[in-house]
Amino acid sequence: MSRGRSWAWTALAPAAVLVLAAAMACAPGPQGVGGGSSETDPAPGLENGSFVVELEGVPIHYEVHGAGPVLMTVPNSWGLTLEGLRALYRPLEGRLTMVYFDPRGMGGSGAVQKDADMSLAAVRADFDALRRHLGLERVNAIGWSNGATNLIFLAYERPEILESAIFLHTVARVSAEDLAGFAERFPEWAAASERLGAELGAEGISDEEKTLVFRRYSLEDAYPNLFADPVAGREVLAREWAEAKFSFRHGFYSQQELSFYDLTDRLPQITARSLVLAGAHDLLPAARAEEMSVAIPRARFRVFEHSGHFAPLEEPAAFQAAVVEFLQAGAAGE
Repeated sequence: MSRGRSWAWTALAPAAVLVLAAAMACAPGPQGVGGGSSETDPAPGLENGSFVVELEGVPIHYEVHGAGPVLMTVPNSWGLTLEGLRALYRPLEGRLTMVYFDPRGMGGSGAVQKDADMSLAAVRADFDALRRHLGLERVNAIGWSNGATNLIFLAYERPEILESAIFLHTVARVSAEDLAGFAERFPEWAAASERLGAELGAEGISDEEKTLVFRRYSLEDAYPNLFADPVAGREVLAREWAEAKFSFRHGFYSQQELSFYDLTDRLPQITARSLVLAGAHDLLPAARAEEMSVAIPRARFRVFEHSGHFAPLEEPAAFQAAVVEFLQAGAAGE
């Protein structure tokens, strides 16, 4: 497997969680997930805004936006700031209180002190520390792509803190053979990955220059080709991710940590109500996502027929409806 193709997979799925933001909460009171007296009331103790708080010795930047039941995001570990995930989840803010945070070393959060600060485990640790800081006993959580992969780990390891889990555009297992198949189905994406590998391997290139290459690859080459309509995808990402920051160091670490994996043995032990969301035109086969939903005891499954890897941007109304209806059903005891 070439270095370029490994890089393409890194940017797609290995590590960490949904929508981000920044930190120093304003005196949050104790509250369970789904807080808020009605669908349009702000969640008790959660004030909208951007904050920085020190969590276990690390400054973490988080943001709160919207009103209604609380949904915490699991950021992606591969090097994307909160602006990227908020662009995906903004349609939810009219019905839900969204909590985002920046991974360590990204955006307004504290600098990376050691390599492990860029890991999936570091994202999960900061997610849990922020949850406790906000006074949330059990939470609804959502992850996209590599953030959803990390949510599998979180749901398996910490069932007591999750009321529900929403897995968006991920699968529970990926092998080297799978990656070769993905490349055959998405040749433009594979070609972009080969070019990335060549550029990153150039002699004398600095980490700052690598980050610029990584950003261009993400916005112009790799991710647009994962939309059902790549031409539209390039325009959408240029607009929606214009303010997002990227990190080559995080991407490289993520590649080393979880290029290939098999988490299927963990799925039957996930106790949280779960929603698995897939795109009919995604590089990650919808059938593989459905397989994951069948293995999780309390899971529902939904396919967005006109989406690739970006259903929140490709079918925003349908995405919002699927998430809100799922959380409403949970609040009603269904």
